[in-house]
Amino acid sequence: MADAREFENLALSERDIERLLTEPSDGVRTEVAVKVAGQFENVSITLRQRELAQDILGFMVHDAAVVVRESLSKSLSTLPEAPRDIVLALARDIDQVALPVLEESPVLTDMDLLEIVVKGSAEKQVAIAGRAHVSSIVSDALVQSDNRRAVVRLVGNAGADITEETMQKVAELYGDDDSVAAPLVRRGDLPVHVAEHLVTLVSERLRDYLIEQHGMGEEVTRRLIDESRERATINLVDSDAQADEMPHLVRQLASNNRLTPSIILRAACFGEMRFVEAAVAFLTGLPDEKVWRLVHDEGPLGFRAAYSRAGLPEALYPAFRVALDVYHDLTSVQIDYDRASFRARMVERVLTQYEGMEAKDLDFLLAGLAKLMRAEAAQAKKAEQAA
Repeated sequence: MADAREFENLALSERDIERLLTEPSDGVRTEVAVKVAGQFENVSITLRQRELAQDILGFMVHDAAVVVRESLSKSLSTLPEAPRDIVLALARDIDQVALPVLEESPVLTDMDLLEIVVKGSAEKQVAIAGRAHVSSIVSDALVQSDNRRAVVRLVGNAGADITEETMQKVAELYGDDDSVAAPLVRRGDLPVHVAEHLVTLVSERLRDYLIEQHGMGEEVTRRLIDESRERATINLVDSDAQADEMPHLVRQLASNNRLTPSIILRAACFGEMRFVEAAVAFLTGLPDEKVWRLVHDEGPLGFRAAYSRAGLPEALYPAFRVALDVYHDLTSVQIDYDRASFRARMVERVLTQYEGMEAKDLDFLLAGLAKLMRAEAAQAKKAEQAA
């Protein structure tokens, strides 16, 4: 063992050494741990002294007493010169020991933190979410952890770097949970399209805040709420419902002025063709059997004829055509998709194949198509006035 003079340079007295050897209690070992850890702040110590301190900590990081390891973690948590292997060992320890370094240690890398987010406890995830700086890749991993408390702390952390995609994911997963939505809507870097998505989900109090902060007018807000209703309606459509139930739903929507072109297109993009067929039958007045043949005619004329007779907007026709082609392609192969998988596959293929715009997701596509539709209507109105 090193002589007493070397330990004195580490702020340990001969008395400390004697006590460590003669009465190695938890309290004494804790005192020694704190004193040695403190030396990593001292830039004047020699390389030999630093190595000696690291050797001592290497033993103490495996100390049987939790109180010793916890004190060591607290002492090293803010030190940029702390030995990384020691800090990482503490970070992988039980929660009581790990939390101080997980919350504060500048020594831990993103890769270290990602490992702990994936493999660690919920408490460790919450601790990481509160760090002074959280990188975008760590933020994304925390959101994917499905730990609501960690997400609450993350979105309320001004030092967390959260990408637009990750914020959108938070909005989709927790938009109707005020404990998450409240700090999210107040983030200074909240993108407009995420704010618009949240308007349809959050409480009235938070909705007013979003509208005011992002300057959303009544028309935009009404449109967003209508889109939310459409999503909810199509999500509830039951493909296995009785044959007469779909026409009943369509008539009910029509009676409330909610059988819109966008809700029919949304159903088509999800592969809910029974809804599309019922909607086209209602709008055209044609028999169900004839509508089925026209909708599923893979040639260029059948669906086009039904579409025109239904009075649906020309701007949306290419998207409908893509959705139908994808549907026919997917149902032509013998793959037993469950409903959720089929819907996901439909949307993915539609977004990949539709060339009308760069579509990031289905709502983005539908919003863009709605703009085209409004522009087309405005142009037609101008032409009519000019005539």
